[in-house]
Amino acid sequence: MKQPILIIQQLEHEPPGMISDIILDNGWQYEVLMAQQTIIPQAMRNFSGLIIMGGHLSANDTHLEFIDRQIRLLRWCMHFNFPVLGICLGAQLLAKAAGAEIMTSPVRELGWYPMHPTFLAEGDSLFGDLLASGLHVFQWHGETFTLPDHATLLATCPEVVNQAFKLAGRQYGLQFHTQVTESMIQDWISQGTSESAFLGEDGVQDLLNNIPRHLPVARDFCRDIITSWLKLL
Repeated sequence: MKQPILIIQQLEHEPPGMISDIILDNGWQYEVLMAQQTIIPQAMRNFSGLIIMGGHLSANDTHLEFIDRQIRLLRWCMHFNFPVLGICLGAQLLAKAAGAEIMTSPVRELGWYPMHPTFLAEGDSLFGDLLASGLHVFQWHGETFTLPDHATLLATCPEVVNQAFKLAGRQYGLQFHTQVTESMIQDWISQGTSESAFLGEDGVQDLLNNIPRHLPVARDFCRDIITSWLKLL
């Protein structure tokens, strides 16, 4: 029997969304651990893979035990080439665990932004089929990271360069939120008072108006890359 996948969730309103459905559709099981309510494990011997979701805190907040323990767990994963998928804060935690710097993003990306593959994506298990024309992905962050040493940059945006990277063969960090559903986006807008204020009424409406245009393509891409990542376990 296959061991389950561990999903570390930072906040109640930032669940794995589509990712959990895709995991089940592919015959896997998963367990969700709430980072601020349960002790983060030191190793992954009872699991087949690790997924770390996003949240409003910073990967620099290492004075918080649950942030520090996630970074230490990721270093264990790096040492043993254990499969990892980091989403937004999860990607930043993976980058920091690999020695990267976390900093304020040059652009506060909130909403739909174009993402394109780099030439290094060719042949990659997750991003090798991403067309050069790219697609719009959903962003909800104010920090970014330098590319870790020995990492491969797989996807990029014009203003925030580091959007997807790979460490070794089975560890991926995605700055964007590939897991979102329409209801999650609406929930984040209502929960994210700072983000909504930054966007303003017109910006929020533009974001919502673009859901029918961009979400179906982003949903298909999510299914493709998560299915491909599961094949690496």
